[in-house]
Amino acid sequence: MNRRDFTKSLAALGLAPALPAMPVAASASTAASGFTPYMYGLGAHLARTHGQCSPAILMQKLRLAPDAAQAMQAQLMRNGILTASNTAGLATAAQPYMRAAPAINSALATAEKSARRMARKWVETHHDDRPETDQES
Repeated sequence: MNRRDFTKSLAALGLAPALPAMPVAASASTAASGFTPYMYGLGAHLARTHGQCSPAILMQKLRLAPDAAQAMQAQLMRNGILTASNTAGLATAAQPYMRAAPAINSALATAEKSARRMARKWVETHHDDRPETDQES
């Protein structure tokens, strides 16, 4: 051990009683629930991103134990991030980040209309370019 490390350890020893006991209490509460506040934030983000959540999804995506996943979903429901779950166990997000399906469908419809309009215009302009056939119908 060199002199610098020894001085740091003495300073840390002297400052230890002045440190707050809050992180110790927080770790005790997270041990009871089975997940950390960071994992809870990831679960909330996951629920809002996908628009729905279940303990099975939390177990798969966040690699939580079954009891921890159920506790996290219950906490998400208590905090208003998720609504009540349906019979399949899926709970929908109260305020999802994006409601993408209507936006994507309207964008596809607009693109389809535009493509049809362009194709119709191309056919109209190139209608006279087709070779004449002498076949009788």
